[in-house]
Amino acid sequence: MSYYLVGEYLEDAVVALVRFLVIKRLAGNSSTLMVVKEYFVDGVSPSSISYKYRVSKFRVRGYIQRVIEKTRNSYLASLIIKQVFPLILEIEPAVIKVNEKYVCLLCDQSFESEVTAENHLRRKHEEHISKTVKEVLESIKELPASK
Repeated sequence: MSYYLVGEYLEDAVVALVRFLVIKRLAGNSSTLMVVKEYFVDGVSPSSISYKYRVSKFRVRGYIQRVIEKTRNSYLASLIIKQVFPLILEIEPAVIKVNEKYVCLLCDQSFESEVTAENHLRRKHEEHISKTVKEVLESIKELPASK
């Protein structure tokens, strides 16, 4: 495999993972972000995470599996998450939970579930997602090399 292909693969993995994290943040899904960070960066077990956030171990493993599918490498995922996590947390959510409903702040539409709100963001606000992903990726390029 040539270096060019390795670089292209790495870039695709970074973009895919950053997009996943950005969508979770825009949808106001902070628990998923914390689950992913605690597993990949802090090394906490799925059992401990599921107990802490009161979600099933299967859901925790599902989030972990989705991240690994995007990067194809657990070590690479942990490196990327460690770099982008502070940047992701700076993003203002586009969806907030109000009285058991999820409200999109971009268009004032309301939804019954977090999943529906995420799907709405992907369908109706793709330009906002893309712009936010681009901003995060540009910020990564400006970061000094990790210690």
